[in-house]
Amino acid sequence: MDRLRKRDRGKRWLKDTFTFSRSPSPAPSHPNLSGPHTPQTTHRPNTTSRDAQDLQADGTLSIASNPTDGLVAQPEPTWGRAAASPLPSTSASSAEQQCLQSDVPGLPPIPVDLGTGVAAQNCDVKQAAEAPVQHPSGRIIPFPGPSQVDINTDHQNIDNPPSEAIIKQQSPGRKFYEGMKTTLRTIERVSDVFPPLKSTAAALLVICETIDAYGENLEEFERLLKRVEILYSIMESWPEDASQDAKDRTLVDMEMILKRKVDGTRSGLERAGAMLTGQDKEDILKLTREIELAMEIALFEATVTNERRGLQVVRGIEWLKERINVVEEVVDSMRNVEGAIRFIWEKELLRKLGNADGGEYTNPERGSECTPGTRLWLLCMLMAWAEDPRSPHLFWLNGLAGTGKSAVAKTLCSKLNERGLLGATHFCTLKESELRNVYLIFPTLAKILARKHPKFGVELQKVLADEDTCGTPTKISLKDQYAKLILGPAEQAFRPDEVVVLCVDALDECDDKDAIEGFLSAILSQTPTTSIKFFLTSRPERSLRQPFKMSTKHKSLRLHEIDAKDVRADITLFLDNCFKRNLEIYEQYRQNWPPPEIEKIAEYSGNLFIVASTAFKYITSSNGLCVQRFQQFIERSSDLKSKGVNTLYHGILAEAFKDLEDDEATLVHSGLSLLITAQKPLSVHDYGALLGTTVQNVRGAFNALHSVVQIPEDGKNDAPISIFHASFFDYITSEMLRAQRWAVVVAIAHSGTAEACFRIMDALLRFGVSGAQTSYKSNDDQPTPLSISSELAYACTAWGEHVIYGGVNDHWQSKLRGFVSGPMVLYWLEALSVVRNVQYAYTILWRLAKTLGPTELGSLLSDVGDFAHNFHTPISHSVPHLYLSALPCYAATKKPNQASFPEFMGVPKVHHRPLGGRQVLTLNTGNGIHSAAFSPDSKYFASGGWYGDIRVFNAQTGQVVVGPFKGHTENVNSVAFSPDGRKIASGSDDKTVRVWDAQTAQLALEPLTGHTDKVNSVGFSPDGRYVVSGSDDKTVRVWDLQTGQPAFDLSAIQTGAVESVGFSHNGMYIIFGSSDNTVQVWDMQTRQPALDPFTGHTGGVCSVAFSPDGRKVVSGSKDCTIRVWDVQTGQLVLDPFTGHTSWVWSVAFSPDGSHIVSGSHDYTVRVWDAQTGQLALDPFTGHPSWVYSVAFSPDGRRAISGSNDGTIQVWDLQTSQAGSDRGRGHTNSVNSVAFSPDGRYIASGSYDKTVGVWDAQTGQPAFDPYTGHSDQVWSVAFSPDGRQVVSGSGDKTIQVWDVQTGQVVLDTFRGHDSQVLSVAFSKDGRQIISGSADKTVRVWDARTGKHALDPFTGHTEWVRSVAFSPDGQHIVSASDDKTIWVWDVETGQPTLAPFKGHSGYIRSVALSPDGRYIASGSDDETIHVWDMQTGQVAVGPFRGHTHAVVSVAFSHDGRYIVSGSYDKSVRVWDVQTGQAALDPFVGHTDYISSVAFSPDGTCVASGSLDRNICVWKLPQALGAREIQEHIFLHEYPFGSATLGDDGWLRNTNRDLLMWLPPSFSQAHGLYICGVQHIIGQVATTKIELRDAVYHGECWLRCQESPSLDSTVERVPWPMPCSKVLI
Repeated sequence: MDRLRKRDRGKRWLKDTFTFSRSPSPAPSHPNLSGPHTPQTTHRPNTTSRDAQDLQADGTLSIASNPTDGLVAQPEPTWGRAAASPLPSTSASSAEQQCLQSDVPGLPPIPVDLGTGVAAQNCDVKQAAEAPVQHPSGRIIPFPGPSQVDINTDHQNIDNPPSEAIIKQQSPGRKFYEGMKTTLRTIERVSDVFPPLKSTAAALLVICETIDAYGENLEEFERLLKRVEILYSIMESWPEDASQDAKDRTLVDMEMILKRKVDGTRSGLERAGAMLTGQDKEDILKLTREIELAMEIALFEATVTNERRGLQVVRGIEWLKERINVVEEVVDSMRNVEGAIRFIWEKELLRKLGNADGGEYTNPERGSECTPGTRLWLLCMLMAWAEDPRSPHLFWLNGLAGTGKSAVAKTLCSKLNERGLLGATHFCTLKESELRNVYLIFPTLAKILARKHPKFGVELQKVLADEDTCGTPTKISLKDQYAKLILGPAEQAFRPDEVVVLCVDALDECDDKDAIEGFLSAILSQTPTTSIKFFLTSRPERSLRQPFKMSTKHKSLRLHEIDAKDVRADITLFLDNCFKRNLEIYEQYRQNWPPPEIEKIAEYSGNLFIVASTAFKYITSSNGLCVQRFQQFIERSSDLKSKGVNTLYHGILAEAFKDLEDDEATLVHSGLSLLITAQKPLSVHDYGALLGTTVQNVRGAFNALHSVVQIPEDGKNDAPISIFHASFFDYITSEMLRAQRWAVVVAIAHSGTAEACFRIMDALLRFGVSGAQTSYKSNDDQPTPLSISSELAYACTAWGEHVIYGGVNDHWQSKLRGFVSGPMVLYWLEALSVVRNVQYAYTILWRLAKTLGPTELGSLLSDVGDFAHNFHTPISHSVPHLYLSALPCYAATKKPNQASFPEFMGVPKVHHRPLGGRQVLTLNTGNGIHSAAFSPDSKYFASGGWYGDIRVFNAQTGQVVVGPFKGHTENVNSVAFSPDGRKIASGSDDKTVRVWDAQTAQLALEPLTGHTDKVNSVGFSPDGRYVVSGSDDKTVRVWDLQTGQPAFDLSAIQTGAVESVGFSHNGMYIIFGSSDNTVQVWDMQTRQPALDPFTGHTGGVCSVAFSPDGRKVVSGSKDCTIRVWDVQTGQLVLDPFTGHTSWVWSVAFSPDGSHIVSGSHDYTVRVWDAQTGQLALDPFTGHPSWVYSVAFSPDGRRAISGSNDGTIQVWDLQTSQAGSDRGRGHTNSVNSVAFSPDGRYIASGSYDKTVGVWDAQTGQPAFDPYTGHSDQVWSVAFSPDGRQVVSGSGDKTIQVWDVQTGQVVLDTFRGHDSQVLSVAFSKDGRQIISGSADKTVRVWDARTGKHALDPFTGHTEWVRSVAFSPDGQHIVSASDDKTIWVWDVETGQPTLAPFKGHSGYIRSVALSPDGRYIASGSDDETIHVWDMQTGQVAVGPFRGHTHAVVSVAFSHDGRYIVSGSYDKSVRVWDVQTGQAALDPFVGHTDYISSVAFSPDGTCVASGSLDRNICVWKLPQALGAREIQEHIFLHEYPFGSATLGDDGWLRNTNRDLLMWLPPSFSQAHGLYICGVQHIIGQVATTKIELRDAVYHGECWLRCQESPSLDSTVERVPWPMPCSKVLI
């Protein structure tokens, strides 16, 4: 009764004191003091008569939802009730007392002259009551701020704070302010007022008493008063029959919070006096906001509709007569509209950010929010942190498992979202691989921000569109992800004061602990310039604690250390809320709710919400009597209370396994084992498949576990099964439980799951499992989408982890051997292609191989992994080409000891002829190579070279797998892999060191700057933490990769330019070689020299390296020697290694220390015996230029060399085939080619100083090379009878050779003063002409070698080309002076004025067979055809080449011209039209230097700087030969099929015919359509199509052997006819 009387007194006081109204219509005029109120209502257009009736019928509080209105209270008539008594007297000032004497007690009137806006001379109550201030929007403002008093001036927003000066004035606003303080004092002194109101008033009064010294942020107080008004209305409308408990449960927490806030801050505030410090002001503001937030969270729900935020009293406060709505503006409401149409790009660019869906806080699978009324103090504190732009940008909420972190996070996100402050969320979970991948967090947050904030999206689009810096954002470093995906766009899109909070929950459930640390370090090390904030939750694990130890830029709270009483109260309220929803329990206790059992369960739960939640799920589980469990729960668990959640789990599982038959228990245990080991959440259907049972049995097995395992509803068998909380995993796998029936031994469970995966694969994998219908299309373009069952997809992408985690014992070794040795492994790859995860094959096989070590099975697994890796492109792009492309190419290069696969007969057969010797791979990068390095696993190598070029290649196929890396602005001199292979360091002429992500080509750190000259060498420390660099600035620097800063520099060094640096294998020493001819070893600990400099070299030291055991050092020098030193003594171990004839640029030890490899300026690579100093192998002579870099592969099987010639060579060190087939081609550029008159031979002149003669029918050498010139051979030509060859050389001489013997026929022709650039025989063979760089043309007697005439002079620059007219009467010459001259052979005089028309050097001339026309090719990229008689252009210019045209020739009938260009193409032109007669012949990898027609016009030969000669077959008119079946690909006319840069061979219909690795490409000797011969020192590849009859829609028959079935219709490849010439 006392409580009831107290409540009634409070209600009466509130009713008598405050009556607030909120209406869309203007307030009625107020009555005078003597009589009843008479309403006078004037409606606005949007207010109906019904509205007015409602207002008259109910005098209670009404809050309108007009979009333009804020929350403001207004005086309301009592509608017939007597006026209340005046307020009790207080200690207010006289001015305050005067204003309080009105008929509306507690509501100070505003003495304002509404006509003038100036204060009235007295406090006329009637005037103030009848004319309240009206805002222009229509709002009635009974408590206007100073800015709202003068309504005739520019109106300001109610939230705009007045200045301190205004507050201090004795203005109407000041009177209002004083009246408000009086009201607060009154509330504080009325004993019957509800305690939370007294606490609120007390807190506000303390703040207001310092307002004169504060004078800022009044909008905070105004917003708070709005909430106080709502509290008044709640109390005023509290019915007598309302549940007292509802009051206690809903509002009592607020009283405690407010008391705590006031008590904790009052002393600090009371001391303020006349002056507040800046900190005091911040404390006041923070307190004000926290009080406001606490009230709001406790009492209101929020909704956002049409960018309006509505606050509604929570539904649980049932005594309210009607719902109360408060509408506020959402900050920057237009930002969600602006730019929305610009999201057309979203699908493509945002796709680059990965696909980690399901991490949104709104996802019900991420748990539930806090129960209303719980966690109030914590939530209001977090909200205050979020809203304060000055607070730290990161808040870490950590706590033990089960303390409710995720619930707090979800609730906070909800509250932030209501206010428009939530940017994006990512709730991590170990249940899903994408949601436990740290590298997907920043991209996912960025994707969500882009969708919510179009401005941010536009800026993010710019970042993603830049392939150079953000090509693969999910693969770049976490620091770069944060900077590029979050901070950069945010700086452009958000205002500095615009708060945007990003939430990441359960960070500890991510599986890469190093990455977690990197994630936190990225955020902590880069403070946003905008108000971007991060809220993180996790367990307090070490990987998360570590980064925070070094940080002062964050705020944190340990959830498990919050006051136990507060947590207990929250858990009690949570349980009350939960159990009230259970009708059986609630009806049982309805009359005495809440029952004491709730308090007992709360006490049992301790401070762990997960215990309370699990207890509730257990008690209310459908398989038990919930009321009985509710009543007996504590009694059953009383003896184990102190053990918390584990005890609860024990009880649940014990009951679940109770009375089960053995087979039933086995099924339940198997289900739990799969639940624990599954690599991703699996559906009910998948559980049934993997467990070998039905979905009904799966549901039955988990029926008793609903309290710990989330089971989808009946009928939703495709939905996943998952655990509710990670603590269940910890419990069930604990070693302490091994004796229990439900204990899961992780290794055994994984092994069992692996067995289940193989059982499914054995049952479902088969040839053609993909369902691909045609080999001509990619997987994405198949007529029917490709798919496999979900259980097979899981088995194929998870069995490897299960095997590894289960232990690769003898059983599994045997099973794995059978798997990879038969056809099943191919079917597995086919399935992986369907699920777009071919990468899984090689990553898991390599992991297994590494686990097994150097065993036969390990090598077999590695080989199969290599196969999947090397042929990833065809397998993943078009699955039929696993069989039609990958297997044939693999078979062509397979070694006897490598893995074998089943043979498929109806596929192309690849004939690959290696170069021979040790050279197994040649790559032409197009840029000089300064450095090359193998990855630690020998699978890749990286190169660095000219123009900042860095790339990573597949070490077996030569395919570029990563790069180019963009960043360096000058040559890259050194590259090195980190010990784990994940990073690459580079040093450059641009004076920087850069560290890259080896998988993405993105920078892992900002460039390391500090060197003042070019960086020559870089190397990693063995632990990967440091990079050492050496520079021409004579310094060595060591960089800490964790900070990106110098760890130290060896400033005490006395040295020259540092050419080479490296760490010892134990990381204790640094070695460097320098231009001062010395080698030095320094101690990393002391940073001092370990020994005196090693001296002995007589030239600069270019390269140094430690031996693997750290006992020796090798050095290579410009003195052409290699030396090996003892690290302990600094003395030579052996005599200098001699053999190189020029500078030694690079040296390295083999992995076992037994050999040393060196690369030299003499173009050779040499391998030495490290024990004797003698050559272990013959010199490797494949490079035509300086060898800058050499290295051994970590497995010791191969060596790599990089050269100034732009090539990278890979050398096999274990092959027994030591000799190379060097007679197959020139060793340097081919400068000239010519057919013999009968077409039997092709002659060539080369930069290697030799003349070659080749069999035109076979492409093989017809004779040994002709040697005798001492410089390169620029030009060759056959005599008319074909018996002799003439050559002109850079040695200024001309030689005539006997074709058959290769001997010189005459003495050397001498006379030119410079290089001889062009030679030719006269038609009768009696004369030879030559053109030279000495600017002359000379005529020689072919029989004597003497001058026939004096030199022809007239050209002013080099004479590049000369030719005889067919009748032998004229000579034509072309020059760098851009002219063509025609000379009379008899007189040596010009017959016409010089032909002018080209704008560049004229490189080549040729005469038509009838002698009427001259063709010329020029550096101006054009071809002209001139009239021989007039000197005028007859046809042309011919345009099409994109670089200098250096060679031209006429066909035998004069109808066509062939041209060769520096654009690497050969073109055939129609002389009559000047148009291209055919598509360009493309295949050379370097400039073309010379072209020639065969005498019969069927072929064209071309010579190139790539050292090769190609003979191209010209398309012929259809005849008998064309009807014949084409056995080889190159027998098809040129252009029938083309090889793209992506490796795909396509016909003109763009059908996929075959995929070829880079080592089989045209650049490396592929006989493509139309290629008749490739002559050169190059591996060659021919594609035989004899049995390749099963393709297109018939590809599934490729297992069959067509040669065994004569009835099989042989279907040729679909090759449409191309153009013909003859």
